[in-house]
Amino acid sequence: METNNTAIRKYNVRTTFGLMEAPEHAEIPGLEPGLKGVPPCDATYVFDAERMRQLTMFWVGGFKALLIEGDPAAGKTSLIEQWHARLNVPLYKVPCSPTTESYRLIGQLLPTEDGRLQWKDGPVVTACREGTSVLLDEYNTLDPGEATALNMLLEGYSWTIPETGETIRPHPRTRFFATQNAVDSRASVAGRNVQDVANDDRFSYMEVDYLKPELEEALVLRHLLAGRVDKAVAEPIAKVCVMVANKVREAFRNDAAGVDKPLSTRAVLRWAKYTVMYQGVMKAQGRSGLHFAIRQALRMSPVMARAVGEIVTLVAGYDENLVS
Repeated sequence: METNNTAIRKYNVRTTFGLMEAPEHAEIPGLEPGLKGVPPCDATYVFDAERMRQLTMFWVGGFKALLIEGDPAAGKTSLIEQWHARLNVPLYKVPCSPTTESYRLIGQLLPTEDGRLQWKDGPVVTACREGTSVLLDEYNTLDPGEATALNMLLEGYSWTIPETGETIRPHPRTRFFATQNAVDSRASVAGRNVQDVANDDRFSYMEVDYLKPELEEALVLRHLLAGRVDKAVAEPIAKVCVMVANKVREAFRNDAAGVDKPLSTRAVLRWAKYTVMYQGVMKAQGRSGLHFAIRQALRMSPVMARAVGEIVTLVAGYDENLVS
């Protein structure tokens, strides 16, 4: 796919991202619809104004590489996916790991059917040719030595493929995104590396926290309504799940006994959906579907399960046996 000459299209911020607080005529450049590689649009996604402001400045300012860091499931990857979905810009997503080698990102010589060797572009070089984007997920699991191979391209410099002699000049529209959990995060994430300072210096930086309560609640509600859950049922479930999640996150950050990890937005969504499914069945048994469902939504140690159960009881106003 060649997108160097694809027509630019301006997208209104209010209507495209659902941000009514944006100036009425504010626009962001994207591409015309119809290109392969554009992520699917998630109609339930909720955009945060603060995140959007920083991402917009990066995009329109012509910067090349953005590192997004935060706790697991704080919305790092989905933010970039849905940004590209709304602007109709192809996004090549690469899941990084300690065994990912730079040639898998840049390209390599591969044998053809007739026994010859032919250069095959990796996602990074493909995006450089097209003027599209690359998302390197879990970036700091890469070996630092492998990550430094990207330095010149991350800054927009031309680069010569040693195997072919071809010089790659990144298109001005090419953007690189990297997402990662912080090395010093209190959440238990393993296998993270501190990248070379020269590589780290190539990136603009965005730190993301969990969505504001009202936005996270709106997100959960949208998912439940999309599943045809009655609004009168969905609203209180969304409110309680988000309130509990934020109390658990606060307890985790304050080193509360037994709370060894936060509740991610991903887990909250699962919990809300399971609650809808279990609520009727458990109520018939005189038990709380809300309490039961959270143990299906995520793995917790026995100590944490008790601590979280107490928080659920406090917020909901009844215990596992529906006793107030």
